[in-house]
Amino acid sequence: MRVLFVPPWNSIGPSMQRDSSHHFVWSSVLAGLALLSALALAGPAWGVGSIFTCTVNGKTFSADRVPQECANADVRELNRDGSVRKVIARPLTLDEQRARAVEAKKRLEEEDVQLAQRRRDKSLLEAYASEQEIDAVRAKSLESSNQAIERANQRLTGLNVERKKLNDESEFYKKATLPEQIKRSYVSNQQQVGTEEKILTEARNEIQRINERFDAERKRFRELLAQGARPVQRNPETDILLDPRFRGK
Repeated sequence: MRVLFVPPWNSIGPSMQRDSSHHFVWSSVLAGLALLSALALAGPAWGVGSIFTCTVNGKTFSADRVPQECANADVRELNRDGSVRKVIARPLTLDEQRARAVEAKKRLEEEDVQLAQRRRDKSLLEAYASEQEIDAVRAKSLESSNQAIERANQRLTGLNVERKKLNDESEFYKKATLPEQIKRSYVSNQQQVGTEEKILTEARNEIQRINERFDAERKRFRELLAQGARPVQRNPETDILLDPRFRGK
C-alpha cells in the first residue's frame, strides 16, 4: 500500500509557524488524509484485471494474459475470485470452417425453399376459393391437349384409309415394278403418320404434366385448409375471368 508522507508540525519552518491562520498547514494535512483514504479504498494493485486459463493435454496454463500454450484451446477468462467472466472459443480449423460454411449454406437454401413454398401457398389461396375451382381450371387447361389428341387421331384414321388404298393398288404390281408415284405416296403417308404420332405423344405428356400439377395443387390446397388457412374472398362468377391464363380465351 502506498503511504503519503505528511511532515510533522514541528518540522515546519518558522515562517510557517508564525502564520496566525495556519491555513497552509491544515490544507496540506487534509489533502494528505484524502489521498490516503482513496488509496485504501482502491485496494492492492494486483486485484485489478482478469486471469486467463486453459487446459491442453491435461495441463492447465494460467496467466494475466492469454498464455501462448492456449493458442489452439478454449480460454476461460476468470475474475479474481475465480468466477468465469467469459469463455473465448478456440480458432476453428480449416475443416471446421468449411463444415460451418456448408451448414450455413444449407440453412440459407432451406430458408429459400421455405420462402418459395410460402409464396406458392399465398398464390394458391389467391387463385382458388375451393377444390371445385381447381378442378374447373384443370379441365380448362386440358382442353387444348385433348383437342390436339382428337385431331391427331382423326388424321391417323384418314392416313390409315389412304394406306389401305395404297396396299390395294400395290396388289396389281406384285409381279411388276411398283410405280414411283405409289412409292412416294407410301413415304409421304409414313411421314405423316410419324408426325401425328409425335403430336399424340406430346399431347399425352402435357396432359400428364397438367394432371400432376393440379393434383399437387389440390392436395396442398386441402392441407392449407386443414391447417386453418382461408382462401382470399372473391366473386365466384368473375373468378375464372381474373385468371390471366384464361383471360380472353
